[in-house]
Amino acid sequence: MSHCLHLMDAYLHRTETFIWQFLRKSQRFSPLILADAWENLDQFPLPTGEFLRIPSSRPLWPRLGARLLGTYAQVRYPDGVEKLRSRDIAVCHAHNGFRAVVTQDFCAALEKPLLVNFYGADVSSKPFLKRASSGYRRVFNSARFLLVEGPAMHQRLVELGAPEEKIRIQRIAIDPSEYPFRERDWDGKREVRLLFIGRLVQKKGLAVGLQALAYTKLDFPWKLTVIGDGPLRAVLKSQAETLGIQDRIHFVGYRSLSEMRAAMMEHDLLFQPSHIAANGDAEGGAPTVILEAQACGLPVVSTLHDDIPYVTIPGQTSWLARQGDADALAYVLKQAVAEASLWSAMGKAGRAKIESDHDVNREIIALENLYAAAT
Repeated sequence: MSHCLHLMDAYLHRTETFIWQFLRKSQRFSPLILADAWENLDQFPLPTGEFLRIPSSRPLWPRLGARLLGTYAQVRYPDGVEKLRSRDIAVCHAHNGFRAVVTQDFCAALEKPLLVNFYGADVSSKPFLKRASSGYRRVFNSARFLLVEGPAMHQRLVELGAPEEKIRIQRIAIDPSEYPFRERDWDGKREVRLLFIGRLVQKKGLAVGLQALAYTKLDFPWKLTVIGDGPLRAVLKSQAETLGIQDRIHFVGYRSLSEMRAAMMEHDLLFQPSHIAANGDAEGGAPTVILEAQACGLPVVSTLHDDIPYVTIPGQTSWLARQGDADALAYVLKQAVAEASLWSAMGKAGRAKIESDHDVNREIIALENLYAAAT
């Protein structure tokens, strides 16, 4: 079996399950993982493939020089090319634009075709894009394919100067069989159980979500569970107190995949108010949790942000508000509760959407077809 060399910042951040979904389903190209850091290996095992413990370095002076020039220094893998030359590597797959920029010299030395996956901040964060501009020109020129999650991210990449003929939509995906399904309903009396899952950073929109929940005309009882952590946790908890809704919100921190799936089964609606952050950072595509929620039968309350309308069916599996607008979000939240009689049908439609368009058992075939086409 041939190999695909996967180039990563780290294997694997807890928020990068969308990468693991594909790696563990590899069929024709066994994964070789080359990362600068190793974490959470017990949570994200691979049935096939190999973790390459090849030391990497980014020496200080080249990094300082690159910073002065407004670029990024290359990652060096001493003897890495020689160590990998005997391996049957068919293609290299860089996971995120930053990794592609800093490993492109190494990929060129390997003389293997390169595919680059873009995920969000790497097509939206203004500080990063300013420094990555020259590196991206080289990446766009040398890569065989540039992979994006949906049409919104496709457009972002075109605007960055990527040649459109190289861009391919490779949908994010999960294995629906791992997500139990339950139809939702509401008796109009008990609290509506809302669920937010994500890093507590600006682009996830929880600050706007809290403003919407504090809206004085929400005429139904509710509670919100917040799964995830991040630099804004203390700020968001303080905001909830200022708004007088702290008793209705439970910040529970990070949870494992199995714990998140269990939480989805216990809630009524996914509340995911993503929007563009002040520094331009955005989802780029869409949060994987929106796929997972629909697989579980959870209707989605979210925003018209990036590829969220692409991974849901607005009006059939989701209610979507204008991004960054607390009043608009409160309005669609009220609509979602007023239309609780539709929750069951929307849950079924969401499950069907994931099985049809985002099943990793089919999407891995599409991805490996791109590997084959690149060789």
